[in-house]
Amino acid sequence: MPVKVKILPSGREFVSEGRSNLLEAGLRSGLALGYGCSNGNCGECLARVLSGQVENTRYHDFRISDEQRASGHVLMCATTPVTNVVIEANEASDSHDIPFQQISARVRGLDFVNDDVALLHLKTPRTKRLRFLAGQRVRLGGNGMPTASHPVGSCPCDDMNLHFQVARNPADDFSAYVFDALKKGDPVDIIGPTGDFVLDESPTRPVVFIAWYTGFAPVKSLIEHAISLDTTAAMHLLWFTPPGADHYMDNLCRSWRDALDNFHYVPVNAGSLAEPDLGADSIATLMNIGEKQLADHDFYIAGGESIAAACKTALNGARVPLNQVSLDTGTSEGV
Repeated sequence: MPVKVKILPSGREFVSEGRSNLLEAGLRSGLALGYGCSNGNCGECLARVLSGQVENTRYHDFRISDEQRASGHVLMCATTPVTNVVIEANEASDSHDIPFQQISARVRGLDFVNDDVALLHLKTPRTKRLRFLAGQRVRLGGNGMPTASHPVGSCPCDDMNLHFQVARNPADDFSAYVFDALKKGDPVDIIGPTGDFVLDESPTRPVVFIAWYTGFAPVKSLIEHAISLDTTAAMHLLWFTPPGADHYMDNLCRSWRDALDNFHYVPVNAGSLAEPDLGADSIATLMNIGEKQLADHDFYIAGGESIAAACKTALNGARVPLNQVSLDTGTSEGV
């Protein structure tokens, strides 16, 4: 039977079902709860039960003192709610609350979806997962590999399975290694996360995501996070691709559109243009709204400096406040 969990001091709530522990259920619901190993060793997910009944469902090495037990402290990764509960727990309020980490992961999958894009799936150890906010990026490489900065293209709710979208770029040594040498099972170091291209969860305005080709990676992470939050705000996705390129995850975007009443998806091919020529009027037309209504939306734009600059100029001309425009100016940055 589903039970309701309320977190203090934030006042946020989520539902836990089955035998999910507090940490799993919270992350799945989009909360940025504080944790470390998620395996009962570090104690960083220590929380205090203020009301309701819980059950310890996993052995843990971290020792909770007798005094802490008496005051209701538990490890969220080892505790399942039995009734509706209220707990006091740490949450990240912004990117500065996320610790810098170094993790050795392995290649779980490598899918070349077309000639120019590889979908890279890395899996972390069960005892050392990546804590990050949707939209952030990490540095990949090591173990004799070149390194590069890439946005995580998946939801923080699954912190063991990390997905990346790597564009073919002969001038980028990391990209060349992914396309020519990387194999399933290879070790890859993950260092990070970094970046402030994260979802502002406080406004209730409709949200517009604009992606240029593999700029879809951080946008996908943001959308999956917004879906996990079960937000009621409308979402628009405008995904641009260069001449001759396809929308390599088109079926996923269409599934969002079909499943969510408030989700609008517009795939756009730039035609003969190497980069999209965007003005406020063209953005509004693609969204099927009036140009003056653009200021009623929040914008998240990813895919490189050119599209970021074009959109910023266009939205500024449409009097969209700067604090309603978030930019991720690069899809990869290799050395």
